[in-house]
Amino acid sequence: MLTYALMGLLVLGLAITTLWGVKYEPSKDSFMSVEDTTFLRGFWCIIVVLVHVPELYQNRIQDMLGSFAYIGVTFFFMTSAYGLKWSMEHKPGYMKHFWRRRLPPILIPAFIANLLNCCILLAKGKEITFFSVVNVNPWVKVLLINYVVFWIIYYLIPSKIGGGIWQEITICIVAVGWSLTERLTGYLAMSWEVERLGFVYGILLAANYKRVNEWIHKKWLVKSITLMVVSGVVGISYLKFKPIEFYGDYLLKIVLGIVLTAFVIEITSGFKVGNRVNRLLGSVSYEVYLLHEIVFSVIILLIPGLNSGVFIIGSIAITVILGVGLKKISDSIMRIHIKQ
Repeated sequence: MLTYALMGLLVLGLAITTLWGVKYEPSKDSFMSVEDTTFLRGFWCIIVVLVHVPELYQNRIQDMLGSFAYIGVTFFFMTSAYGLKWSMEHKPGYMKHFWRRRLPPILIPAFIANLLNCCILLAKGKEITFFSVVNVNPWVKVLLINYVVFWIIYYLIPSKIGGGIWQEITICIVAVGWSLTERLTGYLAMSWEVERLGFVYGILLAANYKRVNEWIHKKWLVKSITLMVVSGVVGISYLKFKPIEFYGDYLLKIVLGIVLTAFVIEITSGFKVGNRVNRLLGSVSYEVYLLHEIVFSVIILLIPGLNSGVFIIGSIAITVILGVGLKKISDSIMRIHIKQ
């Protein structure tokens, strides 16, 4: 009973932090703005935490919410790619200093999180090595590989492949090829075979921003309702057919991810979104991803056998607090890096 009462409070809290301050804004003429993406990152980072709750502490509500986490991971890949493409087109000299700009925000928090994890391992009496510090989270590795592909295509060889649409086509071929190879053969396996396709979506959205923006805002209400209905139909179909290998658990999952992501983008394009709590969550979403499983380990080590609801709410609260601290430390180090 306590578990579901606390989970009900969590759902209510998530709804409040998401919907507080949301206002219908028919004059809005953009999508994927900083405000929109921060808003959605703040929402999805909590859902991602829920999907990774250790089995002993899971419950039905957590499992139901966590089942949508792959959409959130897809969204994180998508916004990363969108930001790269947008910056390349709007910031002079961006690609020339690409790695100097992009690596520190990714690696510095990851290494600090690793140091914290090393302390936990020592407390458990386990051995740590230099590799324990420098071996970044597998999701971060996948993101960095996508960055390498982006850098090669848009900086090293743009003139050789004609530029423009050929760059987008090459990105799509590489990403889809990698995903299919992993799914069909098991080679190059690094997980997130469906979610990492979000990187393609982000590139295509940025490359076709004007056309997509015009389409999104034309008959906004009709398209929002249509995408909501389609999302429901595809979602029900996925629940029914996901046991079918490849066609259900891969292709249909991709379709559902695309439709749900399109619906989320469409609906937010007609509203002014965001509030202080949500912006805070969005600003530390990466740090929350790096820290949440470490926090799980600490709580299990110090207070084993907690009620599921207490464990989940406590883990989220501690993760967000540590995430704020990690971001402040990382930002301080990056400011020193920029001055050098």
